[in-house]
Amino acid sequence: MKIEGKGTDLSVKRRPLAETVREQISNIILNGELKPGDKLNEMEIAGRLEVSRGPVREAARQLEEMGLLETHAFRGSYVKKFSQREVADIYSLREILESTAALEAVRLATPSDLNAIEVAMRDTETAALSNSRSRMMESDAAFHTALCRAGKNDRITETFKRLATELRLVHLMMSPNPEQLRAAALDHAAILRALRSRNAQHVVDALRSHITGERDVVLQYLAPHGSNTGSSVSPRGVDGPQETRFTGKIIISRHSAKDYPLLARMNRELADDEGHRNPMTVAQMEERFRHFVNKEGSSVDLFKVGDEIVGYATHRRDNDPTNPNRQCVFLKQFYIVRHYRRDNFGKAAFDALAAARFQEGERVVLEVIENNPGGRVFWMRVGFTPYSSMLEYIHQ
Repeated sequence: MKIEGKGTDLSVKRRPLAETVREQISNIILNGELKPGDKLNEMEIAGRLEVSRGPVREAARQLEEMGLLETHAFRGSYVKKFSQREVADIYSLREILESTAALEAVRLATPSDLNAIEVAMRDTETAALSNSRSRMMESDAAFHTALCRAGKNDRITETFKRLATELRLVHLMMSPNPEQLRAAALDHAAILRALRSRNAQHVVDALRSHITGERDVVLQYLAPHGSNTGSSVSPRGVDGPQETRFTGKIIISRHSAKDYPLLARMNRELADDEGHRNPMTVAQMEERFRHFVNKEGSSVDLFKVGDEIVGYATHRRDNDPTNPNRQCVFLKQFYIVRHYRRDNFGKAAFDALAAARFQEGERVVLEVIENNPGGRVFWMRVGFTPYSSMLEYIHQ
């Protein structure tokens, strides 16, 4: 891919070289050739674009300002990878921006604005029907940008366009299934119908439902427990356990001593995924598992599909802090490997664990740290309810 050469349009030649290189690298990232967390190889990119490394470095600096790259001293530039907390913050800002724009659009949107929104909506429907992730991301951004423009606030529109770049990176961190793509397209239709009716409350309700639903799917995917399909999952106390395609297919198996190395590696991934600041090495975590079992009396169960180990849970019975006359189960760790975090696998695994190990009417408690909002969403949908909050103070 040569930047300049014979036959190149003169308007392109006149553009600063770093700007053209930046656009090319941006396309490489947003098309998914480089995933969040991947390193940007300056030499490889320079060779591919047939330029020197200087323009690539300048382009990387600009892309860092745009939020596509992050640079680490002595290590280079990497495609930005977001934590759960950052994703939650992005969606909070998105909800504020779009809700404000939508309220104004109810009053101010012209027939031309509504037509632009409808064109983008049709594109999302076509992308969903063809299962095209890349086209879906482009048309989704176009739909929401058109909605913001209809509110006639240029600051909101420009801010959202910058946010949309980060949202595309967030979407690259997961792989939406066809059902999720179709659900997003249906949401767009509901938003447009409400806007055409000039009903402010309906517009905001439809928009917030769409944004928070997408947020929850993304957060659960990034969490160490897995995602659902985006459909509503009722708590146990309302409709009972929900069937999934994995129901009845997950084997609950007690660990053995030979599993400690694998458990330690999964534990390290668990801590990383939920944003825990645990600094322990894999070797230290392996030793800690032995302590859990041999000293604390904890049980460790493996989740298996066929012969493959796809997750684990650590739990123990102890005195219930809310009632000294009974015991409860403390669920200390629950982890699903990343390539199984979809289609309600996490919930199916928990249901299998509960059926195999917990007694009817038994109280199960767990701790969810603030850096793991996807975990909170997951456990609430499984059927857990808030009981207390743990706060901390570090004296300086």
